Amino acid sequence: MGLSHLVVPVDDLATAEFYRDTLGFTAGPDDAIADCGPSVSLQGDDGGLVVLSQDKSRPDLTATGVHQAYGVGATQRQRILAALAAQGIAVHGYKEDNPAEESDNCYFFDPAGNRIQLVARNGETERPALDHAAIQVANMWSAETFYQHTLGCAVTHRCGWKTADYARAQLWADGKEDMAPGTRRMDKRYSSMANKKELPRVNLQVYFRAGETPFAVYLANRHFQESLEYACIGTPRTAFKVSAAMLDDTCRRLEAAQWRFKGPVTQKDGPVARALYFRDPGGNFIELSERRET
Repeated sequence: MGLSHLVVPVDDLATAEFYRDTLGFTAGPDDAIADCGPSVSLQGDDGGLVVLSQDKSRPDLTATGVHQAYGVGATQRQRILAALAAQGIAVHGYKEDNPAEESDNCYFFDPAGNRIQLVARNGETERPALDHAAIQVANMWSAETFYQHTLGCAVTHRCGWKTADYARAQLWADGKEDMAPGTRRMDKRYSSMANKKELPRVNLQVYFRAGETPFAVYLANRHFQESLEYACIGTPRTAFKVSAAMLDDTCRRLEAAQWRFKGPVTQKDGPVARALYFRDPGGNFIELSERRET
């Protein structure tokens, strides 16, 4: 039913000024989302929240495909781009692997080093809307099996399975296409018979849809330390808005798969009435939120 909130780690909570002044988010309710540690809540369109959680030991993900995407109208986008230019923040027009995002090639970093994508939306809104998130995993087969078969998400596109994908990787290697970090790599060849010592390759990508919510999974390009195996709640976190029936159904699915989870947790205050917490096979923290009726 859409994204409920995104919990994004930053080293300094003053980064919230960028989200308010440059991107156009407004201040959200205090302590709106549980288990985020020291944090600042920001309100987007349609009730979506971006929660900036302070984490001075967070890993550097600038060379990966991990990002958050926010939907904006044409006027909003021009205002944001002008503000970024005034601050000297580079904007990248990376070519897109996902056909559904061909016109959304607008990326930049927030002051904490989190990559942001602006997605075109019809009409104008006062604030950016949460559109999608992209995460990374070490094993794409495990991730696809979990999201498609355990959670029941639909696969909308795959990149890295077709010859045409590798032809585009060659264009990237030749400097003819600018692709986002984490989507391409150079692999060393060990055969002494090969003239080329390195070959351009695609980092596998799978694009899913949970209800009407798109999200992307990238193959990690290096090892990142995971949280403790038994932890079900943490940051960064992607939270999907679900109905009460969806939340209960997912509990049954996870139980049938003997998958570790916590919840449903009833929350007395804030926009979330009940929450279900778990990690995917890549160690990414996922939350399903039943929003409180207002």
